[in-house]
Amino acid sequence: MREYRKYAITVAAFSVALYVAFIVGAFGVLSLLLNRDVINETDAGALLGPIMVITAVLALVWVVLSAVLRSTERLTQVPPLPIFMAGVAAYLGYCVSGGVFYSLGAGELFRSVVFIGGAMMSPFAIAVAVCGWLIAFLFFVVLVAKPGGSGTPEWPWEKNDDN
Repeated sequence: MREYRKYAITVAAFSVALYVAFIVGAFGVLSLLLNRDVINETDAGALLGPIMVITAVLALVWVVLSAVLRSTERLTQVPPLPIFMAGVAAYLGYCVSGGVFYSLGAGELFRSVVFIGGAMMSPFAIAVAVCGWLIAFLFFVVLVAKPGGSGTPEWPWEKNDDN
């Protein structure tokens, strides 16, 4: 089971890289097609967007890894609830962290509520959720696809056979 958990953490690390790449690509395409900025507020600052994306990534990884690491046995099928929860957690993490950090910079709580409402209706936040669902699904597909006890690959001369 320890090897399986290490494998899950490794797959999660690669999932993070793929998720960030999907978000960057989706934001770029949506920004070009819709002719609008990801964050419309001019006083938001340069770090608000990356903080929002990092929070979404951490929320997604937390959900998928907690679903795997808390189970006592290997997954045999793709679980739908953690996939759904991963997308929702990434969406909420993206929107709420943006509102919190925007209000810290602006100094007004009401502007935070307005920012969160605007972010929740944004196509960019929806792209964060959809990419999160896709990445979580692929994460669990890769975990389920690995046969139990397969170990690491070996060259023919490394195998212990009696020939």
